[in-house]
Amino acid sequence: MRKLFSFFAALIAATTLSAAEIILSTEEFTCADDWSSGFVQIAKSSLSEAVAGDEINVYVTAISTGTEWPQVYLQYVTAGWSSWEDFTDTHNYGLSGQTAPHKAVITLTQAMLDAINGGEALIVKGAGYTANKISLSHTAVPAGTTQSIWSGSVEMPSNWGAWQTIEASKFASAVEGQLLRVKFAAVGSNAQLQLKETVGWTELVDAPLALISGRYYDYTITTSMLAELQARGVIVSGCNYTLTEVLLINPADLKPLTLSVPVTNNWVFASRPSITVSVTNPYETAVTANVEVELATDKGIALDTIITSREVAAGATDNIVLTPDAELPAGFYKATCIVNDDLARAFGFAINPTAIVSVPDKQSDYDDYWAAAKAQLDAIAINATLTEIPAKSTANRKVYLVEMQSVPDGLTGDPVIIRGYYAEPQDGQPHPVIMHYQGYDSGYRPGGEGNTPWCFDGDAEPTYAEFILSTRGQSVNNRPAADRADGIDRDFTNTYGDWFAYQFGNKDAYYYRGAYMDCVRAIQFMASRPTSDMNNLYAEGQSQGGAFTYAAASLSGYTFRAIAPAIAFMGDFPDYFEITNWPAYVARENQGTMTDAEMFAFLSYYDTKNLAASISCPVIACIGLQDNVCPPHTNIAPYNNLLSTDKELIFNPENAHQAGTTWYNDYMAFFAARKQQGGTTDFETVSNSSVEISKRIENGQLVIIRNNVKYNANGNVVK
Repeated sequence: MRKLFSFFAALIAATTLSAAEIILSTEEFTCADDWSSGFVQIAKSSLSEAVAGDEINVYVTAISTGTEWPQVYLQYVTAGWSSWEDFTDTHNYGLSGQTAPHKAVITLTQAMLDAINGGEALIVKGAGYTANKISLSHTAVPAGTTQSIWSGSVEMPSNWGAWQTIEASKFASAVEGQLLRVKFAAVGSNAQLQLKETVGWTELVDAPLALISGRYYDYTITTSMLAELQARGVIVSGCNYTLTEVLLINPADLKPLTLSVPVTNNWVFASRPSITVSVTNPYETAVTANVEVELATDKGIALDTIITSREVAAGATDNIVLTPDAELPAGFYKATCIVNDDLARAFGFAINPTAIVSVPDKQSDYDDYWAAAKAQLDAIAINATLTEIPAKSTANRKVYLVEMQSVPDGLTGDPVIIRGYYAEPQDGQPHPVIMHYQGYDSGYRPGGEGNTPWCFDGDAEPTYAEFILSTRGQSVNNRPAADRADGIDRDFTNTYGDWFAYQFGNKDAYYYRGAYMDCVRAIQFMASRPTSDMNNLYAEGQSQGGAFTYAAASLSGYTFRAIAPAIAFMGDFPDYFEITNWPAYVARENQGTMTDAEMFAFLSYYDTKNLAASISCPVIACIGLQDNVCPPHTNIAPYNNLLSTDKELIFNPENAHQAGTTWYNDYMAFFAARKQQGGTTDFETVSNSSVEISKRIENGQLVIIRNNVKYNANGNVVK
């Protein structure tokens, strides 16, 4: 038993409490010698104030001499009044050898209270006795006392289909500033904890959705939270973990060690991770630090637990290095570092990431599918209209809102109007072109949360011609005039709903068929402008914009000097859906009659790992190792399938779904260098480490050799 557990047990046991007796029943009843009759039913509402350690008292007035084992026996009625069940904890009191009158006392445990609260009532029964009163010796818990208010085991599945209600009575002694600790086990990939109000199922005030790791998560009880908890209780929900206990903790009772886990080797390793857990003991006596590092795959499959124990002297710091005995294959993993049950850090790391193979799964008609989409686009006139934005225009560049036609949402129908912002140099000379593609527009809520579409200033990059595309239904196409910065007095409205779900399963009308063609249309518009130097064409985008960047380079037919996809969306869907919840749950909700194989075949047309297999231009990309929206695996899949030999990969070890703070400067420098040199190199750079790479023709086929492993043009390993 760890010292932390012993500490809490001793703390709770040593608390001075006052007890009061609450009468539950004054009905006289007799339990027959053969158990055939006699019981009293106590409604669970009568026990609403009961806590673990309280006692059920049965006042026995007579004990039968005809019963071999006279006893008081407790059961509970299950939900729906379907049956009477035994408690798992001790639930009887033997009367053998006792004389009446006698008080039979049975102590309530938390498990017993949970069973009663999950059912309908408490049953007091037994054999060979008569009683005329039942009471509850209730222990009044002082305000702010550390205590367990629920324990059990509730599995929270990935579909958010389970929850546990904690009654308001459990929070009677809670105070502002106390910690509400939720403990859990079996924490899976992208596990999330959500506290909800019992009325309306809205998010509990001051308790935002939490991504969880380790053994527990603490919420600090605020004034508003306390009022809600004491009035109506709370619902504990979430996904990918098992709920085990809920406690109220006085922060003054905690005496934690100071823990940290510094980044080592950018958290990218060749074969075995080396993890340092730094433990500082701020107390005046030595403390034993029980250190665990749990290793799992990025899909949440447990692999190994490295365990060590170290005596840390008073006032000292010990840096404890842990390394698994076995080498790990190429992949992405999660390490959860725990010291005496406290989470030191949980983080994702990589093992030999450029050796990860994500085999393309193009369908047999993949090329024909996109050729037909491109032909449909080419048959539609651009019909571009430009409206100047005076507030953004300067002497160097004029800035315009551009509106133009793209493919319809299907094989027939009217063209869709798409929009974007265009900065045109004013010196009459051709300039390098940068296409900017944007992320998923989920942050905007009409009439609620604001998110103004990016519109550049004319002087921002005066030596470039630039275009910021808003694909159908997103960004500019999803905003009234009041929520845009262009000053143009017209409202635009999204008609697609949730874009990932739009026409899901219908490859002729799916949102991303049209959106990828929107990306191509924007390039065609730029090619029509006299100040565009299409020999120096670049593209960049983050998240969904990263996917659009891959799509533009793969499908447009234009030669790019370089591209910069960051934290890219839409990669390797079969694995993506096993690693995180979104957009998997959207796909499942719209899967209909499709089998999983049929669904992934449909999604393969839009998968960046398939798009990348035809891209040979220079590429700079970045990945957030802690990204739970577009996890690292979904980013490495297209990167490793690129035909490009001039490419650079930046790992941001502590970033979630964000590019690094230097990302803009990184990709702009990469673009400028490719413009100057106009060629390729024979290596790729992965977080400042060079990886040998080359190309050659064997038996008439292009072969790419990366770290002595051969790949064909589709990204498959060649033996």
